[in-house]
Amino acid sequence: MFLLVAAAALALPEGSSAQQVLMDRGVRAGGLWCFPVARDSLQYVYLPAAARLATDDQGRPQFSFVRYVVNATADSARAATITEAKGGGILTFLVLLDTPESMIRDAERTLRGRYKKNEIVVRGPIVFQDGRYTLVSSVLKNASAGTATAEGTSGDAGAGTTEHAVIATGRAPVLEGNRLALSFDLDPEHASLLLQSFQMNTPDVSLVFDMTFEGLSEAYDADLTIDWSEVKQSQSFKAGASYYFIGADVDLAFDEMFKKHAINLRSSGSDASMEALLNTVYSKLLELMFRPVEPERIPPDQSGGLMDALSKIGNPNGPMGARKTTGFGASVGYQRKEIRSEGKSQLSFNHRSSVQRHSFVTFQMGDVHKRYGKDPHYFRAVNLGDPTFQQREVHVSVDAALLPDFDSYVNTVTVTLRKDHQNGEQTLREVVLDRASVKKGVEDLRMIYGWNGDEDRMAWLDYAYRTRWSFKGGGAFESDWKKTSAPMIDLFAPYEHRTVQLVGDQGALKSKGVRAVIVQLDYPFFGERRRPQMVVRPGEAIEEKQVQITLPLGQPDYEYAVTWQMEGNKRLTDKRRDSSGLIFVDELPVNANNGGGTQ
Repeated sequence: MFLLVAAAALALPEGSSAQQVLMDRGVRAGGLWCFPVARDSLQYVYLPAAARLATDDQGRPQFSFVRYVVNATADSARAATITEAKGGGILTFLVLLDTPESMIRDAERTLRGRYKKNEIVVRGPIVFQDGRYTLVSSVLKNASAGTATAEGTSGDAGAGTTEHAVIATGRAPVLEGNRLALSFDLDPEHASLLLQSFQMNTPDVSLVFDMTFEGLSEAYDADLTIDWSEVKQSQSFKAGASYYFIGADVDLAFDEMFKKHAINLRSSGSDASMEALLNTVYSKLLELMFRPVEPERIPPDQSGGLMDALSKIGNPNGPMGARKTTGFGASVGYQRKEIRSEGKSQLSFNHRSSVQRHSFVTFQMGDVHKRYGKDPHYFRAVNLGDPTFQQREVHVSVDAALLPDFDSYVNTVTVTLRKDHQNGEQTLREVVLDRASVKKGVEDLRMIYGWNGDEDRMAWLDYAYRTRWSFKGGGAFESDWKKTSAPMIDLFAPYEHRTVQLVGDQGALKSKGVRAVIVQLDYPFFGERRRPQMVVRPGEAIEEKQVQITLPLGQPDYEYAVTWQMEGNKRLTDKRRDSSGLIFVDELPVNANNGGGTQ
């Protein structure tokens, strides 16, 4: 309904606009899902079909499993002469999304034969908007000594059990071919169990990628009416804003709202298009009522059964087996938004709009031990009894979502490691990331420190690190020193991207004499204020008007001012503070300031 004059896609990956696909025209061809490009229906892109263990330039797998032993004196009260030593294991491997060239060519031949057009070309993989992974295993559960360090998700300490559990969950690379590095520090019991699992035909380590991609929906003769008073009476909204949902829960919540007529859909058209329409409708409702949350950032005492639900992600009866998994992510949770709107809202789907879908790819470790079990480059047991000639390698893992931000937001990121040795000496190491270094690749960043009078071998593993961020356009952030012994430092952004969307009814604005609406946002960004603006006019699809803002992590609030330009050169202005991501521009304030005059 309105025209957006500010840049509304500040952080979209380069070239993504040129690769917009027709979402509802995707077809299965040669084992791949293929989608026509919106600007040229003879060009297709495909969804990557598989994940595999990454290899180096010489074709060797990027994998290692080291079991280590630290000699220690046993309890003097025991008479045994053979006692247990301390130690554990460190598992590190890199995974990448990959599609065999033969499958791509088969898909291209299938499309040409199906549509009788030899000009059809499958030009490459789709560019994902976002990606997440979930690592599920029973062997790795409750690793007391360590953490699933790829994204900072800890394993619970305590006695192990055999049920499946989420070991790590976090962001994945968004471009096919990007590597995802994972590293785990295990206690002796789980290191031994994992080695036994590797020797089996199917090692008990599975990784599920949940990749988000975006495209254009079809135009439908359909309208959606939302009765907000009835929505607030539904069971999902009575649960409270602190309650977390998985995709299947959100699906059931919307089903309940439809049954109780809190939401009503009017449509006309063929049954064949109904499924695609419902996917579009559910995606829009998801944007309006829920926000995604990253499970690894939810405090354990607040996550409830969320992690247990995610542990069943690969099961037929789990989230991936539920319907509409193409609309809701299986590796994220959801939290309902604070809805302050009253009355009813009506949305029209008579135009093409941007929608998101999800693609799932599963990775199994495979026969890596059968092929490389006797090669010390991959499987090794070492004794840490002679520390003088040993060194510690600390890897730096970069959140894949950060990579596009070096083009738009970030100048440099400096990671500093500080090792305080037991003889009083100190070792400092740094890694500096900028746009040039990111383009060269960030899958093998590491810092090294050695032995320097460190007689306590377990304390030798401890170090501290901090990060310093410099942003384009001004602003800087420096974290506190953080102590850890993890084999990998996970680089998370100290900010989060939020989308602020305009919502309203075109007819209501017209009936109230509104000729234009100006929305001015105001929010903090590490010592500075940023003020993007949206200007909207009647006659356009209001639901498509949105802007992406970047807020310091944990500070979701922003301020905004809405100015309604009325007939007769009059103005109404209203200022508010919010965090919901929704601005209802058709709700004119009763006691707003009347500025009068002209613009």
